[in-house]
Amino acid sequence: MVKKKYRIGLVGFAHMHVLDQIKPFLAMPERVEWIGAADLKPMVESEYFEGSSRSMNLKLCQEQCGFSQIYEDYRELLDQKPDLVLVNCENAFHGTVIPEILLRGIHVVVEKPLAFSTQHAMAIARAARIGGADCMVNWPTTWSASVRLGQKLVSEGVIGKVYRFQFRNPDSMGPFSYGQVMTDRQLGKEWWHQEAAGGGSLLDYCCYGTILSNWYLGEKPQGVYGLKANFNHRFGDAEDYASLMVRYPEAVSILEGTWNTISSGYPSGPIVWGEKGALIVENGDHGIHANVCVYLDRYSTTPSKVYCSDDYPLPEGRSNLAQEVFHHLETGEPVHYTMDLANNLWSAAMLDAGIRSSRSLRMEEVKTACWTIG
Repeated sequence: MVKKKYRIGLVGFAHMHVLDQIKPFLAMPERVEWIGAADLKPMVESEYFEGSSRSMNLKLCQEQCGFSQIYEDYRELLDQKPDLVLVNCENAFHGTVIPEILLRGIHVVVEKPLAFSTQHAMAIARAARIGGADCMVNWPTTWSASVRLGQKLVSEGVIGKVYRFQFRNPDSMGPFSYGQVMTDRQLGKEWWHQEAAGGGSLLDYCCYGTILSNWYLGEKPQGVYGLKANFNHRFGDAEDYASLMVRYPEAVSILEGTWNTISSGYPSGPIVWGEKGALIVENGDHGIHANVCVYLDRYSTTPSKVYCSDDYPLPEGRSNLAQEVFHHLETGEPVHYTMDLANNLWSAAMLDAGIRSSRSLRMEEVKTACWTIG
């Protein structure tokens, strides 16, 4: 049976994750036709053009994907009627760019998080419903076997009723701390360090914890306490440290996002506490060859049981982004929990509440008056 070949376009190159996002699609050349790309004009013009810059991201994607057409306006790309568009623009642009794509009946995969605000998330959901197209969110942690294994064990009750979830990002000194040589002026002109563009460590890293805590706890969040600070990246107005404390009906989650961590000193998690014990998810090599450790004995520093993620591989034929997207579009089966639009509305609303709380200095409700879907 000959399977459909998907015409795919790329919109936005602000997020360096685009280079990882295209990899699983490149591994299926018989299923993909790259029809072109378009970037968006940044709020502040960049002065850096080397590794991880939007210009370099576009150049490398063009070399790897082999498309010849680069459009000045992304709407010109949409006029070519692609089946699917991969979106990697600034967070602040998600709420305007993605609805326009969806309203044309074109499916979207957007790099996490879904949106800059609850209002933008709602606009995306309405456009998906009206256009009859899917918006799927890519989370790197979705493809971690150890993260999935941890959720499986929690749902099976290995540590009993869960009351506390914790997650923080792995070691990071910021998005341009991986060999790039940049001046403070150059860094300040990058969207990552601009609050208005949706930059900052809260949307960059706390977002992971929002979707994961909802998935692990199996509850809907009620309210969020948020804290933001800029300790070492004063060339921009976006925070380089953020934390969220989220209240659920029967649990709490504590989420951190930091660009100031040289070494964590302990696993980033998820770490989950329940009535019977605790569970720690180790990251390993992106969740491969990683353990999930369960502690059931009081005061013990030795795990009661260790589960290796190698023994629990991702589902065959659905083990990466491209496979999952194609499987969903062709079978109608739901995408993974973390990719589903409805679940990501809650994630976006939690981030919104955290941002509002960091300003009001009080707990802010997750589901507000602008919630109009579901």
